[in-house]
Amino acid sequence: MTSAPQQGSSAPSFSADDVRIATELLSRPLTEPVTEIVTLTDEELTALDGLQHESLTPTPWLSESAVQQADRALATSAAMRSMMARGIVASSTVVDPRRYEEGSHEPARMLAVPELQGVAVLRRTSDAVIIAERRTERGTAYGYFYVFHVDGGVRVLWEAFDADGFHLFFLLEGDVLAEQLIAFVDPIGGIGEADGEVEEVPAAQFGESPTAARLAGARAVTTVLVLHREAGDPAGFTLLATPEAVELMETDAEGDEAVQRVGAVSRQSLTAILEDVVAGTAPEADPAAPQ
Repeated sequence: MTSAPQQGSSAPSFSADDVRIATELLSRPLTEPVTEIVTLTDEELTALDGLQHESLTPTPWLSESAVQQADRALATSAAMRSMMARGIVASSTVVDPRRYEEGSHEPARMLAVPELQGVAVLRRTSDAVIIAERRTERGTAYGYFYVFHVDGGVRVLWEAFDADGFHLFFLLEGDVLAEQLIAFVDPIGGIGEADGEVEEVPAAQFGESPTAARLAGARAVTTVLVLHREAGDPAGFTLLATPEAVELMETDAEGDEAVQRVGAVSRQSLTAILEDVVAGTAPEADPAAPQ
C-alpha cells in the first residue's frame, strides 16, 4: 500500500497508485450528505500507518491498553492479521495452507480495499485540518475534519473518535461542514439565534472572574484548532455549550496584554465564522497538486 519508509520517519510515503485511489475515494458520489466510509480501531489505524511512524491523531484506547512498545507491536500485529483474515487487507506473503507452496521471495506487499487505502492517504494529504476536541462529563471526544479544495468546491473527510478508540470516517461536502461541526460542539442543542454582548477579561485574571464562574457550568467545552498544510501557527478558539447558548472565547494579544474575549454566538454567526475558516484554508494555486 505504501512505499518502503525510512526507519524512524515521521510519516508514511505514498505511491502514485495510492494517491489515485485516494482521489477516487474523495470524489466518490455521496448517497447522503454525510456518508460513512469505514470504522477502524486505534490498533488498526496504527497498523495501516506503520508502528514506526508518528501517529497522526491520538490513539486513546491503545495508549491506555498497550503502554510498552512491545505491547503496541503485539496489538498492531494482531490488528493487521485480523484485517487480513477479513479480506480487507491482502499480503503477498500469505499462502493457501491447503496447498504445498513455497512462500514468495519478493518483499512483502500490502494491498488494502479502496476505503482503507484512500483513508490512509487522505488523512495525511489534506489542504488543512480542523481539529475539535470536545470535553463533557462523559469524557473527551475528537473530530478531525480534513479539508480538500477540489474542482472549485470543498470535500471533507471527517474522523470522529473517543476514548474507546473506534475511529469513524465520513465523507461530506464542504457546505455541510459548519452544520456538522456545530452539532458536534453543541450536543445539547443550546445555541441561540441571537449574538450576545462580548465580555473582555484580562487573561491573567480570568480564572477568578465572574465570567469564568458563569461558564463553569458549560455542558461541553470544545477547543478548535485550524492547521494548514504548508505553514503558519495554528489558529484557535474555544466554544462552550451551555443550556442557553454557545459562547465563543478567543484570546487577544499575548503576555501581560492578553485578554479573553467571550460572548454568546448565534447559529448564523458561528456558521459564517466556520465557513470563513474553511475558505481561508484554500491553498495557493499549485500546478503540481492533485485535482
